[in-house]
Amino acid sequence: MKSMSCRQLGGDCDQKLSAATWNDMVNAMTKHVIEKHPEVAKKMEKMHHQDPKKWGREMRPKWEAAPGA
Repeated sequence: MKSMSCRQLGGDCDQKLSAATWNDMVNAMTKHVIEKHPEVAKKMEKMHHQDPKKWGREMRPKWEAAPGA
């Protein structure tokens, strides 16, 4: 299990999100951003339409480097 903050994943707050896998973290971050940061969700959606893999290319190395429990 790894934990990262919303901010570490490109969001606006320091809430910790935890997940066992990268895909679970993507899902947790998506849910969190939609619920708590609708303006960030709109930016992420626009970025996704321009380059669907950009966020993952930028954030996955941070996930890989994060310590696991």
